[in-house]
Amino acid sequence: MVDCDRTNDTAGGTTAGAKSPRPRRGRLRTALLVVALVALAFPALLVGGCVYSCAFVPDSPADMPISMGARTEVTFGAATTVPDDTEWYDTVAEAESADTEGGPAIEVVEDFPDLGEALVVQPTGSPSCPAVRMVTYASEGGRYAVTGYWGASTARPGERSILIEPLYDYTTAEVVAESLVSCLAAGSPCAFGVSVDPAVRDLTVGGASPTWVREVGYDGGTCYVWCYEGMDVPALFSAAGVDPSGFTLRQVIDGLGVRVGDEAPY
Repeated sequence: MVDCDRTNDTAGGTTAGAKSPRPRRGRLRTALLVVALVALAFPALLVGGCVYSCAFVPDSPADMPISMGARTEVTFGAATTVPDDTEWYDTVAEAESADTEGGPAIEVVEDFPDLGEALVVQPTGSPSCPAVRMVTYASEGGRYAVTGYWGASTARPGERSILIEPLYDYTTAEVVAESLVSCLAAGSPCAFGVSVDPAVRDLTVGGASPTWVREVGYDGGTCYVWCYEGMDVPALFSAAGVDPSGFTLRQVIDGLGVRVGDEAPY
């Protein structure tokens, strides 16, 4: 006798009483809700960012608040104890290039062997925006090992530090002032920086020109490295009444007398 409560499986049927597949509407509703929330949230975030930018972010980088920590004395490379497993290289440039783990090539602009320091420049950022820093190193038997660095700064023709911050166009004087700030904490009698503006050759700080300005070519353009040998940056800040615990680049520019030819400083 045939069981009338069951359908024939061999004909591709299903067991009697089984429900046919239906769209998973619950998941679809959830997905649509998520899309709607994202669509509503994005304009809100955009408006909120614009409100924050207009209300709290200064119109000029010269007015951005800056605070420096405690002054750090530089330990010269020649006086640094080098670990036994340190790798040594034939030149300072090779040692620093290896220390940056495959970054763009390093070029030594000026070597100060008596101090165990070398001023180096490296293209970095986007687009290729040159960076400069003072590398400390140890030397032994004509070979070199990098032990640290200080005073790092970039040419900064304009960049965002956060997405909701306006895209600043830095003046050359503002870039110079930022470089002086980078040299402040080290307390070493030297100040330096890098610019993509050839007018930096006419730089003066307190009426004094740099000890030297070097033109350095790199893949993507030309930059100009300037250096004041023997400049006591902390003393200049103190004499100008610029408090390292809270100041702006405008105060540095005005207090230290940073000028680049006839350019408006900010």
